[in-house]
Amino acid sequence: MATTTLQLSLDYREGTVTGPIGTVRLEPKVMEVLVVLARYSGHVVSRADLIDTVWPDVVVTEHTLSRCIYQLREALRDVSVGRQEKDFEAIETLPKRGYRLLLPVEDAPGEIRVVGDKLFIELRRRQLLIGGLILFIVVIAIVIAVLD
Repeated sequence: MATTTLQLSLDYREGTVTGPIGTVRLEPKVMEVLVVLARYSGHVVSRADLIDTVWPDVVVTEHTLSRCIYQLREALRDVSVGRQEKDFEAIETLPKRGYRLLLPVEDAPGEIRVVGDKLFIELRRRQLLIGGLILFIVVIAIVIAVLD
């Protein structure tokens, strides 16, 4: 397959992905899987992390995730190069490790905020940790200044 620039557009609210060949509507959970993979584009996302993020507080089997990945691969192929192109690979499977989105993603953090509770909590927890650390350093500095 020749190397070309591929531009896909994701509309989370509408649940659609648009590419050079057309637009497809994704099931809500399939869209959420895409959003998580896009957020970590180029990096491996474990099956467990995907399941915990997309289906928080719900017990699902790995088969459910595999079905979503299959549907996502088909949809991305359909809007990118068409079904006849069998060599198109948008999502890489890394056995025993997880999945990696192979398509580059621009402006992912700004557009991808509404994935699931777990991502929001992780971001919030990180923000709280940094704020707490800064507060701790300020308090220590004040105590040292008062003691001197």
